[in-house]
Amino acid sequence: MSGKKRTGGGFPYPMNRVELIVGWMYVFVHMFAMSYILAALNAWVFPLLGFRLSETWLNLVYYAFGFVFLLGFLFHYLRETFADMCSNFAATVVAVILGFVAYVLLSNIVAFGLRFFLDNLTNPNSAAVNTTTKLNPNKMLVIGVLLAPVVEETLFRGVVFGSLRRKNAILAYAVSTVLFAIYHLWSYLVHDFQPSLLLYLLQYLPAGLVLGWAYDYSKTLWAPVFLHMMINYVVMTVQIG
Repeated sequence: MSGKKRTGGGFPYPMNRVELIVGWMYVFVHMFAMSYILAALNAWVFPLLGFRLSETWLNLVYYAFGFVFLLGFLFHYLRETFADMCSNFAATVVAVILGFVAYVLLSNIVAFGLRFFLDNLTNPNSAAVNTTTKLNPNKMLVIGVLLAPVVEETLFRGVVFGSLRRKNAILAYAVSTVLFAIYHLWSYLVHDFQPSLLLYLLQYLPAGLVLGWAYDYSKTLWAPVFLHMMINYVVMTVQIG
């Protein structure tokens, strides 16, 4: 497979066909299967070896596996889009700075609007992350600032947004943003559905849209990766503090 970039509407997309197939497969494995696989291993296999993992360690293994898997199978794409960043570093810096400002503004607008519908803005996923971060700040910072941004941006912006952006920009923003929101709350929606959870999905729309824009504007995946790292770092340091 040639390493040349396939473009659509001026949008560079150096992911080859094999990477694209593997990437789309792992999007759904990462979203819906990996947590069950790790839970099963922790319940039945690890005890036979004399140990069980805590929730924090399960999260660390979850993202570390995704990081290594994507680095191994999508290395060509990650290398090529890193080269795109190096060739136009200024656009990456602008995307990160403006993206962070836009995220803060949009998040506050969404939070203000949700107060009219929800008496208590306690997102169960955010509450769980908050509690775990306070108990295990160092491990959670590794997960939230280093591993998760690379894994999630490679999947939701690199694979989903990037492949759809070549065909239709609106479709790329819509699908990647909705999947990103569902990813954070789907287990609650399945196991303990409450109508309020549908409203909590709105809290993830600002990040999904802004991260997609950062990729679209900079033409490199590393802009949303660095923006995601900045967002998570600020949020988690506030939680720890």
